[in-house]
Amino acid sequence: MAPQTFGRRGATAPPPRGLFQPVAAPIAPAIMPDHAGSPSDEGSLFRDNKLLADIPFLTLGLIAGLVLIFALQRSLAIDVATGGALDPRSLIAYGASSYDLVVGKGEWWRIGLAPLLHGSQSHLIGNCVALLIVGVRLEPLIGRGWFSLIFIASALAGVAGSLLGNAPGVPSVGASGAITGLIVALFVSSFDPEANADQTISRLKTSLFFGVPALLPLAFGASGNTDYFAHAGGALAGGVLALMPWLLFSSHHSLQPSLSTTLLAGFAGALICAGFAAAHYSSYMADAAQYARISELPTNGGGIAGRSLDLVTRYPKDPRAHLTRAIFFLEQGRLGAAETEVRAAMSLAASDVAGGPVRSGAQGLMAIMLLAQGRHSEAKAMAAEPCRARLAEVRRLLQKSKLCD
Repeated sequence: MAPQTFGRRGATAPPPRGLFQPVAAPIAPAIMPDHAGSPSDEGSLFRDNKLLADIPFLTLGLIAGLVLIFALQRSLAIDVATGGALDPRSLIAYGASSYDLVVGKGEWWRIGLAPLLHGSQSHLIGNCVALLIVGVRLEPLIGRGWFSLIFIASALAGVAGSLLGNAPGVPSVGASGAITGLIVALFVSSFDPEANADQTISRLKTSLFFGVPALLPLAFGASGNTDYFAHAGGALAGGVLALMPWLLFSSHHSLQPSLSTTLLAGFAGALICAGFAAAHYSSYMADAAQYARISELPTNGGGIAGRSLDLVTRYPKDPRAHLTRAIFFLEQGRLGAAETEVRAAMSLAASDVAGGPVRSGAQGLMAIMLLAQGRHSEAKAMAAEPCRARLAEVRRLLQKSKLCD
């Protein structure tokens, strides 16, 4: 059975306690305003047809939009790895966000695009599955106006959390901040006094099933490729907005935001940001030609040994090529040559828009090399930034060497 809305479906007056307006309430027009005093076409249609009222049209529309955007990303990508991951330089050209790009280069338009992009097929599928399951429960419960407002606000707050929490040069994309905001909103909205116990338990289980893995890693350092700081930002926005009907309730005012206004504002903002991205697209793609494609990079030790010289020769500006060459020299026991290549990688990565993770990896490798030479204080200083970067593999090696203590 589809979850019920707060209050009674079709009621024109709000319930005695401050709650979300029902999705079927005809107080605020959902698409275009009619003349004063008449219910919207959507409100009338959904009120008279319970099946239509419970179909999460907005959730399905958001999923379709994200899928179409990813299809466009893939068609324009510089390269696609074997596992379906898009080249990071493609993501940056599309609008990926990082502190260096948004704040350092003043490319604020990335804030409106990064939540709509995804780095791989698995990334997209995981987010869409979570959005569908949460949306099926939440959208009929709080109404499409609140749902759209929470999604947009949580998306923006997720980018803010990412910029504040991640290392400056680490780019980030994905709708998980917006989805985490919806998850937390479902948790807060589950405590509807008019819902029965089964409904409350079911909604709480859904929100905890997705919310705990989305937020719990923050308590343990939030390392890895998942942007948990975006989750935190989205969760904060979603929780605050879900509480607003209780905090700001007035029997004389509707608390259901206008769906058409919210969506129009969100679409217009994304369109403006996309215009700025289009203006910068050619320059980022031209710069990308000087770097190795993601499918060209070796994924194992044998590949590094066999292709490092070729990569350095063909892509002398690519810090990843010099880092693979350094690993090759380490395997040969040539520490001096390895240190030269690592320092070259760090220098090149400092001016590379996609070089944040490579810089942290090179610094981590340098720290371990210095420690092996007995230069403990230098190794500790070199490890400071990669320890803060929270890149899982690098951090694990440094912690094993006790350089992140």
